[in-house]
Amino acid sequence: MTRLGAWARRLMENGWSSTEAGTPEFSLVDLNNVSRPESSPRMKVLLVVAHPDDESECAAFLYRVTHELGGVVDQVVVTNGEAGTQYAAPAQAYYGVALTEREGRKHLPRIRRREVLRAGRILGVRHNYFLGQKDTGFTFDLSDGFEAWDIARVRHDIRSLLEREEYDLVVTLLPAPDTHGHHQAVALLTLQAAAELPEETRPGMLGVRTRGSSETFTELPRYPLTRTTTARPVWSFDRCEPLGGHAALNYSIVVNWIIAEHKSQGMFQMEYSRRTLEDFWLFEVSGTGGAARWRKFPTQTFQIPTIKETNQCVNY
Repeated sequence: MTRLGAWARRLMENGWSSTEAGTPEFSLVDLNNVSRPESSPRMKVLLVVAHPDDESECAAFLYRVTHELGGVVDQVVVTNGEAGTQYAAPAQAYYGVALTEREGRKHLPRIRRREVLRAGRILGVRHNYFLGQKDTGFTFDLSDGFEAWDIARVRHDIRSLLEREEYDLVVTLLPAPDTHGHHQAVALLTLQAAAELPEETRPGMLGVRTRGSSETFTELPRYPLTRTTTARPVWSFDRCEPLGGHAALNYSIVVNWIIAEHKSQGMFQMEYSRRTLEDFWLFEVSGTGGAARWRKFPTQTFQIPTIKETNQCVNY
């Protein structure tokens, strides 16, 4: 068996591929035997995140890639999300299990995996890869993840995906110092994996963050690999943009669908239509090859006028 074939088999043996009774929720097959579509996708995007539900940060962008631009999206989720018990109580009746601090850690990995798979179906995600690392809880400390996870394995598996799939773009959550330390750690590990590739073959490496007002970012202090090409975002995708060219509909519909799938995360349910902009920064580690791939991405959307009130979309 080739190296990549063995890698794919190891993923399955470690529980990264599962099915419920009946229909498989996702498939992870030997990557040497993946059947290619008759026509190659216009672009390939990899999203690498720390927790189930992090895909919501760029949900409108992902939907656009898969549903409007003829691209494919794969997703890597590093942790099991078992620490998300604090606001899980409202979902106890829905799921029929206790989601307290003690009991929730036992049930949430399974529940949250199902949630992210359902959200992925909406977004058109092709493959989900679950790395099974421990969710130790909220922290601003990047080193928390580095101490709790098998970081050599995480970095190796991300690099193996990059080498095999030759993505055009790779997206992580922006590693700003005021964000979850796990988000910072995952972004850094992903950038380290990309930096090991020849510069001309690297994808465009992007950091994303949603916002309601202006923001700048240059790098995470003490980690120069996180340096971006500009302090301001290279692109901001407005969720108020009309969806499918229809002036009465916009991308916040899709984002709200995604939020609704993560019922175990009670506080997250309060995010409906709160933040309207998905901001993207290009990391310097992209090199010339990755920067060129980013420039090919069509940033123009439908030009139908919209207005905003209190950071929410109002179409007319």
